[in-house]
Amino acid sequence: MTKILLAVSDQWTADQRVDAIARWAGRMDADLLAVNVIFAAEGAPNGKAPGEEILERVGQRLKAVYPRVDTLLLFSDDIADALLKTAAEHQATLIVLGLSNKGVLARIIEGNLPQELIRNCKLPVLLLPPDWTGEI
Repeated sequence: MTKILLAVSDQWTADQRVDAIARWAGRMDADLLAVNVIFAAEGAPNGKAPGEEILERVGQRLKAVYPRVDTLLLFSDDIADALLKTAAEHQATLIVLGLSNKGVLARIIEGNLPQELIRNCKLPVLLLPPDWTGEI
């Protein structure tokens, strides 16, 4: 059984790219787990944690195209470690990560999540360019 862990960030938009990922998971007959890892448990004005709304929107959009989707919101100060542990716990066979347009300085300050994942992961990691549109 194939299981894809889709790492969702606050930069994601529930659009045609999400649809393409859902269609791809369907062609692979894979379960899809959309995960958003956030740093703080601060509530937003509507009582939701930061990132929770985008995860809900992405999850709904994925499920509209392909029903075998679960979502998971995590709180951690180490995003790469949280994704790797979640992938292991859920027996994922692939991690999908969308890249951002962060500059070199931002990556130095905030860390380089794709590099950390690739360096420490025992699974394949599919990196999607920030301006990617189309099919997989």
